[in-house]
Amino acid sequence: MIIISILMKYTQSDLILRLEKRIPAYYVSLNGQTKFYTLASILLESATAHAALFGFGYHDMIRDKVYWVLSRFHVIMHSYPLMDEPVMVETWPKGPNKLFFMRDYRMFSVDNRLLASATTAWLILDGNTSRPKKIDASSDLHDFHFENLHAIEPLPDKLPGIPEPDRRRPVTALYSDLDINKHVNAIKYIEWIQDCYGEKIYRSKNVKEFQINYQLETRFGEEVDICIRNRTPDDPFDYFEGIRAVDQNPAFRARINFEEFN
Repeated sequence: MIIISILMKYTQSDLILRLEKRIPAYYVSLNGQTKFYTLASILLESATAHAALFGFGYHDMIRDKVYWVLSRFHVIMHSYPLMDEPVMVETWPKGPNKLFFMRDYRMFSVDNRLLASATTAWLILDGNTSRPKKIDASSDLHDFHFENLHAIEPLPDKLPGIPEPDRRRPVTALYSDLDINKHVNAIKYIEWIQDCYGEKIYRSKNVKEFQINYQLETRFGEEVDICIRNRTPDDPFDYFEGIRAVDQNPAFRARINFEEFN
């Protein structure tokens, strides 16, 4: 259910979209809690709904021969919902940061516990060149933002490459991985990363914090070599870099850490 009022001019309260979602059984992990990548998907779905509501959705943008791409994504989990548990997602645009358009998210339980905080950085790409495109200063997009409200304030980090990985996992982009732009869907990269771990870790741990940089698109049939650098005593994160076999360039870079749950 979408709870929002639409006015001719944007006000701060209008620019927060609130979506109610119930966690179905197929979103639940073997540990009884919701899978992290499905929660990430719920957050991004709210962004799609909000942009379309204000005339900045996929079909609106494609008429102007431009389209949105997710460039950076940072999520901090505070708690995990269970099967059949209702959750409320809030999302709001934060406006431009150089070429990026920023958007934040919060997820709450039915009793108003904070479950997740997240921030994203989006680019607008030219439909002909697939290069980032600056938006005219008169565009309504520059007014489509909520001032001074942050779920996570800093811009998501630019993550490093992995010249000497501790281990690797090859994957191939298949039909179920693709989105409407004929690229691997943003959430599928997160699934690929989570599948680098065995059953044992998910029986006692959940993702605590996750960041990803989307570098280049991956298309149907292309192979990606996922390079992994394990955490160290000084750094709780595992690092990932997905190298496209076709040209040895990175499709994505990411980092993830886990924590024990009760």
